[in-house]
Amino acid sequence: MILFNGRYSWDGTKKDGRFPITWFPGAYDLKIFDRTNEKSGIKHLKPYICVYSETGEGQSISVNPEKFAKEICYEFSLDIEKVLWVEDLLSEKDRYNVIMFNRSGRLSDTVFYKTVKRKAFAAEIKQIEQGMAEAKES
Repeated sequence: MILFNGRYSWDGTKKDGRFPITWFPGAYDLKIFDRTNEKSGIKHLKPYICVYSETGEGQSISVNPEKFAKEICYEFSLDIEKVLWVEDLLSEKDRYNVIMFNRSGRLSDTVFYKTVKRKAFAAEIKQIEQGMAEAKES
């Protein structure tokens, strides 16, 4: 099931006491897939897939995607650690980077993460491409 398929943008201003993704406006193409109700009987460790790609509009989050991921989680009620985060590089070779957020500390209610990027594994690419095909159909 597709939770979101479109352009996600921000204006770079603080709202409701929450800091913006970046202090400059920006936009990314975003697709969020929910795999919790799949009929395969498989229970995924990361039941959501979030695929995002640059639009060329505004500030890039590629170097530091943590604020972007936290904002997406806040807006769509997701747990950052239960999402397979994928940056679509829109290239022919090595198209998908998986972004992993590993807890590195906590201060009050704020959790800090160390970000690690790696190329997607074959099984992950298969799941990503299935979701992307479903997004094209809808």
